[in-house]
Amino acid sequence: MFTTDRGRAGRWLMPDNKNPGILEDFLATLVPDGDPCWTHAREATAEARRIGAPLLEQHSAKGHLYAWLAWQDPPGMPFGTALTAKCLSHESPVARDFVAWFKRVFG
Repeated sequence: MFTTDRGRAGRWLMPDNKNPGILEDFLATLVPDGDPCWTHAREATAEARRIGAPLLEQHSAKGHLYAWLAWQDPPGMPFGTALTAKCLSHESPVARDFVAWFKRVFG
């Protein structure tokens, strides 16, 4: 965190401010524990790659999350809408850490 005359700024590194990753890795921690569709989305994405889908390995997290979101109601919600609709939970430890960090920096 740093402060200037224009305000505060902070930097959170996805997914958990400790490990390398992307936004979708963070959002994957918000999928409800034990959701069988999440397991299926991960398996289906791997199978699609196995049979020739051009999805790169480093983009697998995107494939998992977008496949899972495609099976929600309504299908294909944007991330913010999925949070508002409570398809994605904000109760994971990573989400709580992010909220605590955000409050420390900006609250």
